[in-house]
Amino acid sequence: MKKIFSERKGFVIYSPELLTQYLQEHHLPGDNILKYFVENEHGDEITKQGIAIPIIGVEEDYYAFRISVHGEHALHHSEVAVESRGWIFQTTNNQMKIVGIGYLQDLTSINDENSITLNLENGWYSLQIKGGNKDDEKLFELNMQKKESQPDFSGDLSTEYYYA
Repeated sequence: MKKIFSERKGFVIYSPELLTQYLQEHHLPGDNILKYFVENEHGDEITKQGIAIPIIGVEEDYYAFRISVHGEHALHHSEVAVESRGWIFQTTNNQMKIVGIGYLQDLTSINDENSITLNLENGWYSLQIKGGNKDDEKLFELNMQKKESQPDFSGDLSTEYYYA
């Protein structure tokens, strides 16, 4: 299973097509979009609209990511060290991309080596994020529940995902 490094102690899960569209619609130029997440309300808005979800407060290391759907679980209850509910996600290009959050300082630096692309059917999802250790590797499980329309957002933007 592919692993990526937690650049700047975090990751971002995002929909590339929708993120590009948001940036264009709001006239947010340049390749450094990390500043929009930390300097103004756009970061919160992008998250609340299900376009990009930050996973912050992560120990610097390599992590794997897996999607779980339909009641299946990548991490058993005893393997879960941290959990956060209430997130939403939307995709329009049948995929979800994950990258170390530091790469948002230069979008042109994101490539197949430093990111993970997971296939996901187009539409809206409610998302539960679980972190834990499985078979001696650090793993984030992204539990996706498909929805007919945009679910309500109740994710905690201050959640930290540090676990040893």
